[in-house]
Amino acid sequence: MANDQFYTIGHVSRICGISIQTLRYYDNVGLVCPSRTDPFTHYRYYSNMDILLVKIVQDLKSLRFSLEEIGNILKQSGLDGLIAAMKVKKQETLEEIQRLQLTHTTIENRIGQLDSLRSLNEKLDTEGEGVLIELKQLADRIVVFERKRAVCGMEASIVRFTQLFDKLEMYGLTAQGQMMSIYHENLLTFDRADSDIEVCIPLLPDTVNHPFIRTLSGGNYITATYSGPPNEESCKKVYRHLLDWMSEHGYAECGPVVEQYVVDLSQMRDPDVFIVELQIPVKKALTL
Repeated sequence: MANDQFYTIGHVSRICGISIQTLRYYDNVGLVCPSRTDPFTHYRYYSNMDILLVKIVQDLKSLRFSLEEIGNILKQSGLDGLIAAMKVKKQETLEEIQRLQLTHTTIENRIGQLDSLRSLNEKLDTEGEGVLIELKQLADRIVVFERKRAVCGMEASIVRFTQLFDKLEMYGLTAQGQMMSIYHENLLTFDRADSDIEVCIPLLPDTVNHPFIRTLSGGNYITATYSGPPNEESCKKVYRHLLDWMSEHGYAECGPVVEQYVVDLSQMRDPDVFIVELQIPVKKALTL
């Protein structure tokens, strides 16, 4: 060490491409300490080995090791400890890749939903009455759900949907599709202060079964899509439109009414931009 060359902190900063503040922090936490410190000026002087240590820290940081993990590695000698640390980091990296892949898939789905939402907005603009009525063949939908008697309204529903999203996160489930309410009562006469309403969020088709997950049966649905906030007046008005359509075309209801909010979660603060799709499962009416 007597013949070793020493470098100022500024010189080491330039050699290693690292800030002086970071080198001082490494010194303070005992990760990379300069071999010499002038007792009068308190200037730090780094040896060649100190510079090598800085490069080792930079190399391990590039592998996403934390400073605490790096400190533990540097305290060990031999390959066994390093190999064990690398294996742990490899597993963490694989788990992070899986999380990122899930995020990527979710973002792809959201982009597809937003594109569909934009197209639907354009389609509704061309409708004279602002209501688009269609007979659709809907597939089975796997949903996380909560059904209970509660107040009917967006503010109350937001709390219930938030609880469902918390459940998705808790159990590692992935949403696929827009939120829905299912009315298990007559939509024209039910008491909005005490209603049998089920709230649902569609999930990926291969979701693992849980008591709070069920299948919403597919089949023929008569649907009415309209823009604006979902409230009692608009809901009943559109529902009557659908009843008239069913009567005219020879269909009858065969299940509870579904109200799906065709809106991105980020837009739910503004009910005026909502697009709502009322869905009624139907079958051909019996004729005498």
